[in-house]
Amino acid sequence: MRRLPVYILIDCSESMAGEPIEGVQKGLAAMLNTLRRDPHALETVWISVITFDANAKQVVPLTEVSDFNIPTLSIKPGTSLGAALQLLAIRIKKDVQRTTADTKGDYRPIVFLLTDGQPTDNWEDAAAALKTVKPKLANIYAIGCGRDVDFNVLSEITDIAYHMKEVSGEMIAKFFVWLSASVQSMSQGAESPISLEKSPFANSGGFDLIDPYNLPIRSDVPLQVFLHSRCMNTKQFYMMRYVFIDEHKVYLAKSAHKLPDDFFSEGGDVPPAISSDLLYGGVPCPFCGNAGWGQCGNCGQISCNPDPLPPQIQCPTCLAILRDGGSGTFDVTRSSG
Repeated sequence: MRRLPVYILIDCSESMAGEPIEGVQKGLAAMLNTLRRDPHALETVWISVITFDANAKQVVPLTEVSDFNIPTLSIKPGTSLGAALQLLAIRIKKDVQRTTADTKGDYRPIVFLLTDGQPTDNWEDAAAALKTVKPKLANIYAIGCGRDVDFNVLSEITDIAYHMKEVSGEMIAKFFVWLSASVQSMSQGAESPISLEKSPFANSGGFDLIDPYNLPIRSDVPLQVFLHSRCMNTKQFYMMRYVFIDEHKVYLAKSAHKLPDDFFSEGGDVPPAISSDLLYGGVPCPFCGNAGWGQCGNCGQISCNPDPLPPQIQCPTCLAILRDGGSGTFDVTRSSG
């Protein structure tokens, strides 16, 4: 029987920290349960998962539904969309059986690209290369999550892009319900494009089809800033997220997330520092609850600070004794996002 290859490309950059990446993990499990109850899907659907952060990896090779194991997803710095598209093209060419004069090959693969940020690598060449392949390599559906997606980028990859306005566990769960239904339909030989009108969030106001001829203006500034901080008490690392407020041209503190122990093992390109006068507010340390933060003048590491700040504190990284240096402006090291 002909196979239906399904490739799911998942953004695992810092902007997906917290509820979004947890929602994707649960959504994959729900999708798998649905497909395993469908006889057509069991016979035809093969799934692969490619993640991208500072690098792109095929974390699950193309595998039939009955043998598919859900990968554990973790966040890293960087949004290497170009590397993910290059890897996708390589894997499709190697994995998918082409139709010949003697053999009916696999169905054309379908690709679901889930991202919520701006690429940090050279994605243009990879997108252009995908479009020039004849016959068409795959049917690609891009899903941009949240307010910070650059749909000008996604429009270069596919003409079919959707906007998930609210990035919540509930909305991501609905997305995977729709994905499951779409894959089930394709597994039964349906060749027509996937329809948003038949989705579980049609007309909900939270999910829109993007018009490629009426795209929002491309932002010329990063829409989010990510800072790596260290807990003063536990010495563990966490990330602070700041979002751009267009009206005031500053970044406002939004959330803080604990970072896994292996977070810094693969790193990412370090963007230019940002002035502290562009960063407003703070969020409690997720380990100890300290409300403030500061940057060590000796090693440059950010750490949470108690509020009010005592006359002197010790940097949890270099152990230097720090005294209150006032409220002057300083440059803050940020992550690639």
